Amino acid sequence: MLFLLAVFVCATGVAVPTDAQSQIILKVPTQSGGPGTPRADYLVRFQKGVEKRTNGAIKVRIYWANSLVHAKEALEAVQMGTADMADLAVGYFSDKIRLLQVAGLPFMVADPVASWQGAHRMLEQIPEVRAELARFGHVVVGKAATASYQLVAHHPIRNLADLKGKKVGTFGRIAPKAIKAGGGIPVSTTGGEMYEALQRHTIDARILSFEAAQRFKTYEVAKYMSKIEMGCIAGVTMFTMNQKKWNSLSKEQQAIVLDEGDKAGRWEAQAMKDDDLKFQKYLKGKGVTIVDFSASDREKWKNSEGVQRIAGDWAASMEKRGLPGKKALKVFLGT
Repeated sequence: MLFLLAVFVCATGVAVPTDAQSQIILKVPTQSGGPGTPRADYLVRFQKGVEKRTNGAIKVRIYWANSLVHAKEALEAVQMGTADMADLAVGYFSDKIRLLQVAGLPFMVADPVASWQGAHRMLEQIPEVRAELARFGHVVVGKAATASYQLVAHHPIRNLADLKGKKVGTFGRIAPKAIKAGGGIPVSTTGGEMYEALQRHTIDARILSFEAAQRFKTYEVAKYMSKIEMGCIAGVTMFTMNQKKWNSLSKEQQAIVLDEGDKAGRWEAQAMKDDDLKFQKYLKGKGVTIVDFSASDREKWKNSEGVQRIAGDWAASMEKRGLPGKKALKVFLGT
């Protein structure tokens, strides 16, 4: 049959493209284990939207649970073309993507929608934000927000005395300063590493949102979550594409990718905000005890010298590098 088809094609001069020839594949790695919460489902929404609107000309292939590249390798993986796109957790790249770290300042913004909007303003008003990503061959096609962070732990942590001396999994350069200011011992632990770290008791606790605790199934290895409300300290996640891959798309396809990336990100931020109680209910159903952290100790922690210096020190450090840190802080907060 294949032989007869080939003869027919040669005889008539009609081109019959194969799927490989006609379809554009976009490889998207993520550290999320799979769909089920907004932080992962926004990728599925993007996938379905792009594939439908391009009539299958673009195929989005999601690689869950770091199965293509590790989250810490995503920046370079897209730069080299190993991955076509990245669900880029910018907190892991604080020494390379600097301005967007403002979204991870502790005890500041606890609303995922406000965090998303702040990042949107930065991308629109501060050219240096996109330029930092462009240096690594990334084109921004969307963004996602994270929820307010709590503390998943092996034992109930109700106050600063309980936190003192505990090994707490963190990431980046900002969150560890906040944990240290509260008396904890920060230990660098990515999302993909924390399950095993908790399982082996390498860490006593890990900063995490209720949504992420559901997504990463930490309820299987740690049965307490303290409501410390540190804010959206995981910041915003950039959804990016390799520059060469982007250039290979038609203008129409680029417009579709941008539109679907924007729609999926807006939906995700709102869903992260709306579903917070739902995430807590799910975790309780899995045997997790939600612990109320002392309100007075939280205020003491938030207003401690160590925490209060973080935003100003960050902005000043950006200015020393020739980056608009003060402006970034104002634009992100909308002040």
